[in-house]
Amino acid sequence: MPTASRDSPLDACLRCQGESKKDSYGKQDCVVVWGECNHSFHFCCMSLWVKQNNRCPLCQQEWSIQRMGK
Repeated sequence: MPTASRDSPLDACLRCQGESKKDSYGKQDCVVVWGECNHSFHFCCMSLWVKQNNRCPLCQQEWSIQRMGK
């Protein structure tokens, strides 16, 4: 299982990993969120995920935003 990098949210974001680089339009403008588990994702990607599953995609801990930033 890949580990999330706190220094590179683009690499940690599962949705962006599944898209080719040319398809990741506008992701640089999306705010990054860190969960209480310290995994980071784009807010726009994670907001879609938590509508179906309120758990971190990497560690399955219940998702709760710890902080937001760029």
